[in-house]
Parts: sequence; C-alpha cells; structure tokens
Amino acid sequence: MNDYRIEAALRSLGKSAPRTPKKTVDDMVKTVRALNAEKQRRAGKTAPAAEAAAEKSKELTAVKKPKAPQAGMKK
Repeated sequence: MNDYRIEAALRSLGKSAPRTPKKTVDDMVKTVRALNAEKQRRAGKTAPAAEAAAEKSKELTAVKKPKAPQAGMKK
C-alpha cells in the first residue's frame, strides 16, 4: 500500500469511531458525584462538593515558570 491509500484508510476509520450516548455519560457523571459525596460523608467531612471541586481545580492549575535569560540580555 502506498501512503495515500494508508492515509485514506485511516481517515475513514477515524470517521466511523463509536460514540457513547450523551445520556450514558451524564448518568455516569451523576453516579460518580453521588459516590464521592457518600465517600466524604462517611469520612466525616462536611464540606460541600463545590468547595472541594474548587480547591482541586486550584491545585491542578499550571504554575508559570520564570523565563530563562535570553542570549544577549544583561544580568
């Protein structure tokens, strides 16, 4: 097979990828949130899930690293 035929075959396979129904994904998200809430309740934590999610997102944000000095810059 030449490169053109390989690329065409991969493109056609990419178009026919199976998709999960939106309702199924929504149901899974609801289940995970309910399980996390129950886990926190059993652990004795009374913090709302929204506050916990906000703290988690703050922890995951990227910290900007200082730029390295460029060539020709004075110290």
